[in-house]
Amino acid sequence: MSMADERMDREQSGFKSTAEEGRSGRKKRETRVKADKSSEKKQRSKGLSILLWILRKSIVPVIMVIMLVAGLYIGYVVVGKQAEADVFSWATWQHLYDLIFAES
Repeated sequence: MSMADERMDREQSGFKSTAEEGRSGRKKRETRVKADKSSEKKQRSKGLSILLWILRKSIVPVIMVIMLVAGLYIGYVVVGKQAEADVFSWATWQHLYDLIFAES
């Protein structure tokens, strides 16, 4: 039996060689890529696009500010065992600054 006959027998029985499966897989991938690109072409409104850009650029600074406030609170109330009401008082931090940077 020749190789062509074997290939025809495999095609009729539903079995494909790995090379043939690779070709069909490549075609499936190409159609998937085309479908993805066509969905990317849908434009967002200008306002939504600007809003998403601002959110993307500001997420790290916002998280840093939240962590700073949480650190101040934990350091002053939990570690320092001071009153919770004094944590966000400007006079408290002004006094702390004066203590650290005072002329000796």
